[in-house]
Amino acid sequence: MKKNLLWTTSNFDSYHSLGQFLSIFILFIFLFSCSDDDTQYDEIDQSGDKNLISLVFEYDSTDYPTSIDNTSVTNSTDFPFFAEEVLIKSFEISENASTNISIGQILNISNDPLSITVTAEDGISKNYSLSLSKDEGLNLSPNMNIEMGSSYSLQGSDVYVEPNQLTQDFDKFYEAGYADFNNDGHTDVLLASGVALSFDYSPILLYLGDGTGVNPDYCECGGECVQFSCNSFTQKMNALPSGYEGLQSPRKILLGDYNSDNLTDVFILGHGYDAPPFPGESPALLINNGDGFNYEKFNNVSGFYHGGSSADFDNDGDIDIYLVGSIFLINDGAGNFTKTSEFIDNEFPPSAAYYTSEFIDINSDGYIDLLVAGHEHEGAPSYILWGNSSGKYYKDLSSTIPPVSGYNIVIDIDTNDIDGDGDKDLIMYRVNSDIFYLDHYIQVVENDENINFNDVTESAIVNSAGIDAYDWIHLQDLNNDGNIDIYLDSNHKPNIKWHGDGNGGFN
Repeated sequence: MKKNLLWTTSNFDSYHSLGQFLSIFILFIFLFSCSDDDTQYDEIDQSGDKNLISLVFEYDSTDYPTSIDNTSVTNSTDFPFFAEEVLIKSFEISENASTNISIGQILNISNDPLSITVTAEDGISKNYSLSLSKDEGLNLSPNMNIEMGSSYSLQGSDVYVEPNQLTQDFDKFYEAGYADFNNDGHTDVLLASGVALSFDYSPILLYLGDGTGVNPDYCECGGECVQFSCNSFTQKMNALPSGYEGLQSPRKILLGDYNSDNLTDVFILGHGYDAPPFPGESPALLINNGDGFNYEKFNNVSGFYHGGSSADFDNDGDIDIYLVGSIFLINDGAGNFTKTSEFIDNEFPPSAAYYTSEFIDINSDGYIDLLVAGHEHEGAPSYILWGNSSGKYYKDLSSTIPPVSGYNIVIDIDTNDIDGDGDKDLIMYRVNSDIFYLDHYIQVVENDENINFNDVTESAIVNSAGIDAYDWIHLQDLNNDGNIDIYLDSNHKPNIKWHGDGNGGFN
């Protein structure tokens, strides 16, 4: 045991000496390796990953994911045209990285790219270019002559007639369109007739004027009146092709050059049998051939139509048609139309209680605005839907026309600068909503710098309310004194005029 212990001791001493040497050597190597490269050693241990992995926006409770291609980020689905700000709902970046964006942050949609920076743990950054896009639609340019040729621009006349003066048929009601249909320089009258609560189709009649019907105060007869007839107009026989169908209950005539041949054509809207189940009827297109009209029924757009309007709303050089109830008829320039509902948002479905409309550039910005109205008491407020470069009409881009208690049914809309301040004011023709479609009310709405609309009826017009409902309202200078007047006309009733004073007042 002693010998073994001594071996052991002797070996231990030798091993201890060697151990001391090795310890010093290892310590020297360790100190040498750490003295100059300590920082580099730590960096090798840090992440250099600095990627933006995903990014999701939110607008109007809808998620809009993005596509990330290298350092370019775009929204996968366009934001709505009217969107101005969007919210960052969520994003994912590399582990341990940081970024200059945050959840809940609001970003303005701009044509200029935005910058997103992702910084890795090692302090090195990567920049992403964020481009947010909106649905630009048709991307139209403004046209300061956009109202030219619209049904609204063509609805005025230098003479109005009581249709029964011409037809001597008191069993029918009539809608009238006034234009120089034969290009002889004189105003003619086209009459679309119907019979109340009947499924029968009634004729369309054309009366050519000789120019003597015009007089200083726009008499409803004009010329010489003998036994309730008017000798300044003569019926044009065979103005329509043999066997044409006519309409049951015509409601509105839209004038326009629909095939671009410099002749005035006619589009007639009707609502059909006006009682349950309200089956509706098909509108008719009359293309002027210079000696009468060709005739086409639009059977694929049958409906309960009380109103519509036409204009070159898409600024492509031809006249398109809007039927109240969300239907657009897009013209190819030759009078061929394609049906679509894509140019008005779903806030105005066919089931909504809208019955009248006009295309007018109210704010004079070169985009034609769409005015829609109807039964306000049934959830259809009267709106100006502002025209814009997208070519689509949105409730979110609109102004509300003030309602009138007890007269919440709007029959017709007209506009002019009635007070001489350079902008377009509104005249709303309303009827009683408590006693359905009885009695009339003329509402005067002042335009304040093209965006604010104020009801000034009480101070602007004398006898704004009266008995009986009428068909249409017209604004024009009736007595040639340079001021805009109001003309209310209908079948079988004395028509009413208010003369304007040029300062927004009417008597």
